[in-house]
Amino acid sequence: MTAAERAVRRLVAEQVGAWNRGDAAGYGAACLPKVAFTNIVGMRWPGRSGHVSRHSKLFGGAFAGSRLRIEVERVVLVGRDTALAELLTTLTGFRALPPGIRPSREGCLRTRMLEVFVRRGRRWWIAACHNTAVGQAWPARAAKKTRRRIKAG
Repeated sequence: MTAAERAVRRLVAEQVGAWNRGDAAGYGAACLPKVAFTNIVGMRWPGRSGHVSRHSKLFGGAFAGSRLRIEVERVVLVGRDTALAELLTTLTGFRALPPGIRPSREGCLRTRMLEVFVRRGRRWWIAACHNTAVGQAWPARAAKKTRRRIKAG
């Protein structure tokens, strides 16, 4: 494992710890001031301040007392100072989920998250984060429409 991969994995572990403490500022501490963040329903919040503000509201409401687990699927260096982290997340203990998002059969929320890390000097930072909910059943009507579009080509 490279030093860059160790640094990325450490930052991900710090994010998990901050989430599980309900610490929005800690959760966003490794984000660049102009981080690009997209949540599981496609909403965006500009910059670290937006990221921290949104998570502060979540930790005081729907996700208060929730527990996050992240599995680092892989870390890929795409340049000397740029890395991508593909993450599998599991969230339990939430009070509610956003409209249209349903828990898994086990009652947890699972997502795939892609984080882009950049090195500035000796430190790694999160430049972008895109989170997508997975494991929810696709409505049959939407699946049927998609199949028709694919066939129509």
